[in-house]
Amino acid sequence: MIAFKYKQLYNVDDTGIAIKYYTERGYYTPPHWHSPLELIFVLNGSAEMSINGHRHLVVPGDFVLIDSNQIHESKCATMTMGLCIHYSRQHLQKYIPDLDHLNLQFSRDLLVKEKLDIYLQICELLKKLPPLYVQQPLGYRLECESIAMEVLYLILTHFARPAEESLIPENIGSLDRLSAITSYVDDHYSEPISLEKAAQKLGLSREYFCRFFKQSLGVTFTRYVNQIRLIHIYHDICNTEDGIMEIVERHGFTNYKLFNKMFKEIYGCTPREIRHKLATEK
Repeated sequence: MIAFKYKQLYNVDDTGIAIKYYTERGYYTPPHWHSPLELIFVLNGSAEMSINGHRHLVVPGDFVLIDSNQIHESKCATMTMGLCIHYSRQHLQKYIPDLDHLNLQFSRDLLVKEKLDIYLQICELLKKLPPLYVQQPLGYRLECESIAMEVLYLILTHFARPAEESLIPENIGSLDRLSAITSYVDDHYSEPISLEKAAQKLGLSREYFCRFFKQSLGVTFTRYVNQIRLIHIYHDICNTEDGIMEIVERHGFTNYKLFNKMFKEIYGCTPREIRHKLATEK
């Protein structure tokens, strides 16, 4: 899958925390999940996010925290700059033994007036990270990690809620099935992928597979496959001079009318308009 243009301070495997600074002109990340907790802090631009089916608009100075294994997607049609912090779940459980039974997902629309000061305190802490990355003074990694941990501590002590039964790890075995089919799509998205073939991969009937996939990710399987194709198409439109039709066909999209509709829906403009914008910026 095509990734953000990240500049990573250090890897989650080293300390249990990965802090990344990103900048990107337009992006889309289809529904996905992962074990590390993920905090997104927007510096410029804005991002539309869906977390477990709930929509959020994240504007400059706002953050969201996505809990472990929560299904989420995000998109932005304009230039966006921000921070992304990943917290290793295994690392955090050393300090929070009851982590499996807490829901740490948080966004501004969940904020109550009484907690506004804490929210603003967290935002001020996050604003300290970009200058540290740019200047890299002696011991900056220690300070970055300290800030990231303080942010999580404030969220834990002021915004954590009991986890719903369906979100506790031992009750989400269906993610293994989803992982198997999304990995298959990542490897074969440029080929024709039928519902029958996908269902067969999981040993399910076509009808049950369709219900299972839509209920789990919030989109149909066919739309998900096309979303993955669009990510690769967008990347090639921005980074190559190949013809648009050539790119579309290379990545497996056969319905050009549907391609145009989905592309504009996700990226807010047509492929030609994107190329024109890029040309004028050079």
